[in-house]
Amino acid sequence: MKKYVLALLPLFASAWVWAESPAEVELLSAQKAYQAALKGQTDSHKRSSDLQTRLQNAQTRLTQTQAEVERLQNEVVQADAERTQADSTLQAAGARLDAAWHAVRGGQ
Repeated sequence: MKKYVLALLPLFASAWVWAESPAEVELLSAQKAYQAALKGQTDSHKRSSDLQTRLQNAQTRLTQTQAEVERLQNEVVQADAERTQADSTLQAAGARLDAAWHAVRGGQ
């Protein structure tokens, strides 16, 4: 219905450009006020829809980023465990090497 009214409004406007009676002037004024209000409503609905879309996109990115943070936290924990294991292995190998070195040097 709104689109139909909007399509006819320019036709009515041209017919009342030469409005002379107070009733015709009021009709033209009411028509312009209606057009302005309709445009305001359309603009408001469009802005609201655009903002909702942007919000949904941001929420999706947030969820993806949170998942990435969790994945990286798990990888850091795993890397720290591997580093601790590597440190222990190196310390044991160093102690073994030191013992072998003392055995060879001590035997001469």
